[in-house]
Amino acid sequence: MFQRRKKRVCVISLDGVPGAFLRDAFREGRLAPLRSVWQAGEAAELTSTVPPISSVAWATYSTGVNPGRHGIYGFADRDPRDMSQHLLTAKDVAAPRLWELAAQAGKKSAIVNVPLTYPAEPVAGWLVAGFPAPELSRATYPPSLARQLAQDGYLVDPDPGAASQPPEFFSQVERALASRRRVALKLLREPWDLYHLHIMATDRLNHFFLADGLNCGPWAAEFWHAYEQVAELVGEVVAALPKGTELVLMSDHGFAPIRWELDLNAFLIEWGWLELSGEGEGPGRVAPGSVAYSLTPGRVYLLRRGRERDGWIEPDDAPGYLERIAEDLLSLSTPEGKPAIGEVLFGREIYRGPEAELGPDLLALPAPGVELRGGWSGEEPFRPARRQGGHTLTGAFLWIRGRCPRAGTVLDVPPTVWSLLGLPPKPEFEGKVLI
Repeated sequence: MFQRRKKRVCVISLDGVPGAFLRDAFREGRLAPLRSVWQAGEAAELTSTVPPISSVAWATYSTGVNPGRHGIYGFADRDPRDMSQHLLTAKDVAAPRLWELAAQAGKKSAIVNVPLTYPAEPVAGWLVAGFPAPELSRATYPPSLARQLAQDGYLVDPDPGAASQPPEFFSQVERALASRRRVALKLLREPWDLYHLHIMATDRLNHFFLADGLNCGPWAAEFWHAYEQVAELVGEVVAALPKGTELVLMSDHGFAPIRWELDLNAFLIEWGWLELSGEGEGPGRVAPGSVAYSLTPGRVYLLRRGRERDGWIEPDDAPGYLERIAEDLLSLSTPEGKPAIGEVLFGREIYRGPEAELGPDLLALPAPGVELRGGWSGEEPFRPARRQGGHTLTGAFLWIRGRCPRAGTVLDVPPTVWSLLGLPPKPEFEGKVLI
């Protein structure tokens, strides 16, 4: 009897790497192992999520639904009832993951380093959690894998705090990539249908040393050496794939140099929309009678009656406040006299689903050269950027070997991967297939 060949899909994701960045590097003769892979397929541009940060983008990729359904709007969120702030984990993702859905179809998965997968939950296959994963003991499935990784000196992610000491930072990048290589090749030898290797170090490199890399700065050699190691890792994994495996390369958001940080809470204070009390931490400092406050990056929340602690704004009045805050934001200029905000979006227009009510009421997207923060120190709104690069909504890419994908969004990648697995369309997915 004729049997269809088993479908396998390997996804390798490079966090925060623009497609244009890779093409420029290829033209300059860099990243040869990755360039060799790239020539066997075609790439299209992806638009990121709103906001365009890794936690939101990878929750969207891994569930196939928008934040209004999966409930992730940043790396940290607040409990509006008491205004406490907490880091998000895998337990906060309110929709099933791609590998969970694949398991229902009888498929095994091997997932390595995808953000917001800690603590590791049981999967049909293997999982090594990605950022933020504070310790290894709860970062793998099966749990026994953690002991093996600990003995191997596995590093989940370079410490961003080490960027102030570049030699230590680049040493950690090298260690993280080396340990990622060992576990990646180990799991390739296991039986799997869906394999996903995520490389987070590229996001770290771009945040702290992008301008050096692009402009021959003091740490340019180390920046490009780290990228060469990434290219070698990708090339080695691709070479070890079983014959006939569908191969997908992708990133989750773009990156660009930045000159200024804009603290939206400082802006809200200066323009009379927010007052901070002397007690509490983070959102807990929002004083009664305030109109709005912000969480990184660019998320603005009204003090709505029945939602926030001390909330007083009625539903009918909310649109008026949001319009006025939006007008004030769009009027802001950097100290150089350039626009600070590129676009303002309203949560009710972009989020849909049972988790949408707890999402931001307004989303500010920065203009080129600006990064948005949500601090609580009451300092001036603008200060020179402490990092060299910041995220952009556009510029991410989707590349597929032997195929010509169409441009789309991160939300479109899950149904595309599902299609490559040879599985029938899944009505839960909100995006469209790009092949």
